[in-house]
Amino acid sequence: MARRTTATSKTARGPSATSVKGTEQAAPAGPGMGIAEALAILSTVMLLAAILMTDYYMGHKLGSAVFFGP
Repeated sequence: MARRTTATSKTARGPSATSVKGTEQAAPAGPGMGIAEALAILSTVMLLAAILMTDYYMGHKLGSAVFFGP
């Protein structure tokens, strides 16, 4: 039988992932907008659009609106 000469994965990777010797700092965020910021902007735009559409409807159909009055 031939001898196995490859290194085991534990020695190839270095210290184990569960060691508590030191913690690495998180990588800084890349350029661009994250999902949380995009959702906040989208929600704001949608809310403003809904308010304006409701005011437009009330102005033209009911005659009592703030921005789109008769």
